[in-house]
Amino acid sequence: MLLHTSPHLGIGWNWEPSVLLGLALLTGIYLVIAGPLQRRFASGKSLPVSRQLAFHAGTFSLFLALVSPLDVLADEYLFSAHMVQHMLLLYVAPPLWLIGLPDWAMSLSAFGDILRSVAGYLTRPLIAFLIFNGIMWTWHLPSLYEAALANENLHIFEHLTFLAAAVIGWWPVLAPVPGSARRLPSFTRSLYLFLSSFPCTALAALITLSTTVLYPFYGAHPWQWGLSPLADQRLGGLIMWLPADMILMLVNMGILYRWFKGSDLVKTTNAEI
Repeated sequence: MLLHTSPHLGIGWNWEPSVLLGLALLTGIYLVIAGPLQRRFASGKSLPVSRQLAFHAGTFSLFLALVSPLDVLADEYLFSAHMVQHMLLLYVAPPLWLIGLPDWAMSLSAFGDILRSVAGYLTRPLIAFLIFNGIMWTWHLPSLYEAALANENLHIFEHLTFLAAAVIGWWPVLAPVPGSARRLPSFTRSLYLFLSSFPCTALAALITLSTTVLYPFYGAHPWQWGLSPLADQRLGGLIMWLPADMILMLVNMGILYRWFKGSDLVKTTNAEI
């Protein structure tokens, strides 16, 4: 990506070959999983179209985050745009991917014991909670955040850790226990989501309510759509605060609704979320 000083230049699509190849590879692997492997491991049953669309929607949200003009805005001009990008990486793409995957794939029933054992440990609610929120907090420390903006390779690593941590963090809510066809009880998943809102809210509140500019990288650029660096930072904090909490709340409401209606997903081995 090139850095431009004019607001009319440089705000375009980021056709980075590695990103496009990664998205294409991800889509290709999923088509195999949802097609021939699904028929093999699910006794010929097709994966519901709604779940396939959910997975592709997750991949498309990643496309928007990393290929659309949002990527240039986030990397060069606006902290608030960067927070939109982070929300797509943490709270949109990963849960949609998990919703779209077949249950046999998420339970790792077709894979080896070592993989199931590692996944089973990482996706324990407490471990998953600490990984997800620990990664999110760590990368928003001003020193690491600014270092990632200054180093493209580190920035790529940051995004990969966001995606990996988010998949792990959402797993206890949306996926079966590794090695089993069962999901965690509804009460456990609901409590997990409720507690998950606190770390993100606390981080967002610190950013929003700060009276100093925590990330001076953006203040060095002349074009910020009329926003001062502090106003841009506060807008970014609100973008982290409200959408994340709303997503967690909506998913929690869906789980509670199914629970109260007597449709606990623990009793359903191939339930459609």
